[in-house]
Amino acid sequence: MYRVFLSYNTPDEMTVVWRLQTLAAASGLHLDVLNDRQRSDPAKVTKTIDDADSVIVFLTQQPTSQVKRELSYALKRDKPVIPIVEIGTTTSQIKPLLQHSGIPVFELDPRNPGRMESSLAGYLQKQKYDKDTKNALLALAGAFVGLFLLDKLAES
Repeated sequence: MYRVFLSYNTPDEMTVVWRLQTLAAASGLHLDVLNDRQRSDPAKVTKTIDDADSVIVFLTQQPTSQVKRELSYALKRDKPVIPIVEIGTTTSQIKPLLQHSGIPVFELDPRNPGRMESSLAGYLQKQKYDKDTKNALLALAGAFVGLFLLDKLAES
């Protein structure tokens, strides 16, 4: 299963967060959204980020220290970071970090969140497909190696 950790600033973003959870579930993705109590436990946050395949970060005009810590940790762990940027928010602080990642920046227009959601869902579906394909190829290669070794053992 493709897991995504979601870092958000305030309860004001929860409507979009819930919509993203619904979209993710419908697409076969798992979106980890920690509540305030869980986010106050650094061990819980780091484990959830470590278990994630990628991290979505809401970047708003008033970023919180929590989002900055989660973003910093995700980048240290080399997790793909998918930024959702509120219209009017500058990305100059993270642009150098993202410019070579190949990950698009998703712009959130509060009047039309559906446009961003559908673009993001398409992007995450592709990431899930790529991971599933890679895992299937690894499983196939493992099965081939296993059969090859069994054959060699049978010969001796």
